[in-house]
Amino acid sequence: MRLRGRFTVWFALAAVLPIAAAAFGTRQVLSDNYREGYQQRQESAERLAGQELDRVKQNVEQGVESLARPSGMVDGLLTDLQKVSGRLEQPRLGEVLRRLNDQALGLMGPLELDMLLVTDSDAMVLIAPHYRPAQHEQARARTEVAARTRGRPFFARESIIRRDQISQELVVESARNESRSPYQVTVVGGRIIDRDTLSALRQDQAVAARIVDGRGTVLVAVTHNWAALGPIIRLPLEGADGQPVAWIEMAVSQAELETVLRQVTLLSAGLGAAALVVTVLLGLLVSTRMTRDLDGLVVGAQAASRGDLDHQVPVRTRDEIGAVAEAFNTMMNDLRESKEKLVIAERVAAWQEIARRLAHEIKNPLTPIQMSVETLRKTRANQHPSFDEIFEESTSTVLEEAARLKRIVSEFSEFARLPKPEKRRLDLNEIVTSAVSLYQGSIAVEPELAANLPHIEADRDQLSQLLLNLLENARDALPEGARARIRIQTRVMRPGRSVALVVEDSGPGIASDERERIFTPYYTTKHASGGTGLGLAIVHRIVSDHGGRIAVTDSALGGARFVVELPIPGSGGELGASLRG
Repeated sequence: MRLRGRFTVWFALAAVLPIAAAAFGTRQVLSDNYREGYQQRQESAERLAGQELDRVKQNVEQGVESLARPSGMVDGLLTDLQKVSGRLEQPRLGEVLRRLNDQALGLMGPLELDMLLVTDSDAMVLIAPHYRPAQHEQARARTEVAARTRGRPFFARESIIRRDQISQELVVESARNESRSPYQVTVVGGRIIDRDTLSALRQDQAVAARIVDGRGTVLVAVTHNWAALGPIIRLPLEGADGQPVAWIEMAVSQAELETVLRQVTLLSAGLGAAALVVTVLLGLLVSTRMTRDLDGLVVGAQAASRGDLDHQVPVRTRDEIGAVAEAFNTMMNDLRESKEKLVIAERVAAWQEIARRLAHEIKNPLTPIQMSVETLRKTRANQHPSFDEIFEESTSTVLEEAARLKRIVSEFSEFARLPKPEKRRLDLNEIVTSAVSLYQGSIAVEPELAANLPHIEADRDQLSQLLLNLLENARDALPEGARARIRIQTRVMRPGRSVALVVEDSGPGIASDERERIFTPYYTTKHASGGTGLGLAIVHRIVSDHGGRIAVTDSALGGARFVVELPIPGSGGELGASLRG
């Protein structure tokens, strides 16, 4: 990621992270405060439920107790049983039971009882206005429960007629055994636990309540979505044997907390988004102003790498970046001056070396010329009988060495006057084909030209001269016989950047310690054949003037392999000096 992007990201994080931390802390504080309130609500609901259940139990217990008081319904029933010695004739029994059931039905409302059951000493059901008992139905278990509980309220499931239908209802009951020697009756009264009871438990509208049995079946349902509620409080409703018959479940709704937390989250998200947009815009503005000067330094560094030492970086500020820009410009000025001095020194050194080599090359043919002239003078002065033969031989030597001097001067003049290339769009394969055609009939040249080779921009004459010099060097190095081979290749060196021209031969090759010097002017390994050492120097200069690179390696044919890499138009300029074949 670029510096501008990183700066913007860190700038945005510096603004958003505090908002996120504040939002998280606010949510946590609100959550803790609300949960403390929920805990208090739960405790209050549990306390209220216990009080309401105790009130219902107390009312049922008092209602059953009132039925057993003197002059109450049970007292009248025992009196009737005494009168008939515990047994009533059928007509009398029916009349008494109808009267007692009517009386019991009238008492259930004022006593807030939903069920009332009375059995005699034989556990025969005498009174049961809350449902229709079968004839001669017994309920012996009622007498045992009454003896065990002694009026203490408990919970049970009872069959009760409601809306002309018998259903199983959860009832809080109280059972008592009353006797008047030698007769005994069992009185059981109860009240249904239903929605009205639960409504009394839910004075706080945030509290939900329901009743479930041991298998989790809902006996008294509520409309709340229990999945959205908090922790559940369970209160057991114990039966006569002390084991739970059902449970009251209560929970406090967390909808208010969820609403508040959602609002805090949305508000924080909105603030965070707004802060993010603002900080990103500010970050881009500030980073653009900062990186603009850095981009100028980058452009300056790239210009320096290309050798453009005249480039100057604009100095827009007086801060640290401005100081760097000024230092960069000072460095570029120093480099330009140093380069100019170095160029002058290199030119002086180069011309000194060229002069030394040229003097050496000129001195070599002067020696045989001088010796030939001195020999002629001596033989003529001595009237040597073989003067004519010596004259012919000496003048031939002089002419040969003079021709050699002429060739040295001509090549030096050509090297010194090599013009600046006039580049045009060219097909490298076409230039290779034209050069190969010049060697038809003299030596076989194997062309291997790549199809669809990208065009290059080059000076046609100089590129042809380059190729002919390489071919001449290859031909001079070839051995005699069937092993004499020259191969020319063209190919894409780096897709989109450069193409390559490869010339290789089957000659003896070039020693590794000589490869660094073969492009130096007047360095040659062909002294015997009259080489001047300027051919490869001219090749190297042409390649350099075209922004390319040249290297020499060993060839698979056994000799030397020259690789010339030339840039493709639009690839970004010069390729540099180094190249590995």
